[in-house]
Amino acid sequence: MGRILDISERIILVLLFAGFAWANWRSEHLANLLVLATEAMTVFFILIRRQAFSISAQPVDWLLALGGTMLPLVARPGGQSFAPEVVGIVAMIGGAVVSAAAKLSLNRRFGIAPANRGVQRNWAYSIVRHPMYVGYFMAQFGYLLINPSPWNIGLYLAAWSLQFGRILREERWLLTDPEYQAYAASVRFRLVPGVF
Repeated sequence: MGRILDISERIILVLLFAGFAWANWRSEHLANLLVLATEAMTVFFILIRRQAFSISAQPVDWLLALGGTMLPLVARPGGQSFAPEVVGIVAMIGGAVVSAAAKLSLNRRFGIAPANRGVQRNWAYSIVRHPMYVGYFMAQFGYLLINPSPWNIGLYLAAWSLQFGRILREERWLLTDPEYQAYAASVRFRLVPGVF
């Protein structure tokens, strides 16, 4: 069953990414290619990830993880920007850099559903426990500033809500591991140092 879920997750992700890539490749905003690159890196690392030591079997964990990851892939270019384009571009660049640093830190430990593929304590993960989500939020916010259609606004609000739930559920899962408990004690904040 686990193998079927793994393959299904990868196929769905690749198909959604293909639609997202096609829509944004043809977009009038070249800045949209920054978020496209960030999402491409997500797909790449999911395709090459290593086997987990343990993975959550809780349906809620899977729904939050799949929704938080896949909903942003149905965002589409469009809408009249209400902020200077440079603000969106800076947010997308910052998000792409943070997300890339986190993904490169994890390398083949990357996955969607809560799983233990070994605790990463170095580089981006020495600052906050979930730097990849920080990068996602920044890049997606920049994309939304440039493409503020009602569809994208509703979609990202839903995706971000799922991501926060995902973080909390993922933490709950990982805190069953003594090695992760020690890591959480040394890196106290999830997303923003001194805040959360």
